[in-house]
Amino acid sequence: MDFFTMPDPSETNFAYAYIVLIFVFLFASLTVRKLKKANKKTEESQEIKAYEMEVPEQNDKKQQ
Repeated sequence: MDFFTMPDPSETNFAYAYIVLIFVFLFASLTVRKLKKANKKTEESQEIKAYEMEVPEQNDKKQQ
């Protein structure tokens, strides 16, 4: 199965198909670039939360 069917050069309007393909690939490229940039921005903005565990102090004295 072909994903892209290239137009036959012997047809009269084959140049329009190439122009449309250029715009489709350009739009796809810009979309991928924008999505990668947005993904990178969200990764940078996410702050890693670190929690410290508090351990109660234990007395060495025996409770009477």
